[in-house]
Amino acid sequence: MIGGDVYNDQKQKIGEIEDLILSQQNTVQLAIVTVGGFLGIGAKLVAVPFDKLEVQRTKEITGTVWPGATKQVLQAMPNFTYGH
Repeated sequence: MIGGDVYNDQKQKIGEIEDLILSQQNTVQLAIVTVGGFLGIGAKLVAVPFDKLEVQRTKEITGTVWPGATKQVLQAMPNFTYGH
């Protein structure tokens, strides 16, 4: 899943999963998604609640889908930064 593409329900690639954040119960709580930029330059990280994502394997998409998401929605989200 890490390194996999994230699509919206219009089959447009909107990002890539950079990392997964686990809860204290060892369940995936957040997906950290890289959005924007080119070859990692100018990209930013956003935290997406994992329950908003769907894993799909179809002819058109093999990856993670965030229904209703757009690049603009992701760009408007606050930057995620790792705590210490």
